Amino acid sequence: MYYIGFCPSCEQGTLGIRICSSLQDLVILCDECDALWLTPETSVSPHFPQQPALPCPACEGNLTAPPAHWAELGELFERGWLAYIKGEAD
Repeated sequence: MYYIGFCPSCEQGTLGIRICSSLQDLVILCDECDALWLTPETSVSPHFPQQPALPCPACEGNLTAPPAHWAELGELFERGWLAYIKGEAD
């Protein structure tokens, strides 16, 4: 999982870049508290999608089930998000 930093909401989770079920939209998702941002700007208040499906605010698809997935390096490159990556986590 490529991440952009650590969660300002729970201060424990890693902020991974997730591709939603539509395979079009990228979201930032905390891997601990499921706080969600629609852009890499995490200084704004996060969304907290309904559990357990975590519906994407853009397409309403389930963010936890395929075809949704953690973004891969090539996908981030194609969408112009490489500049936001701070590292890679397991």
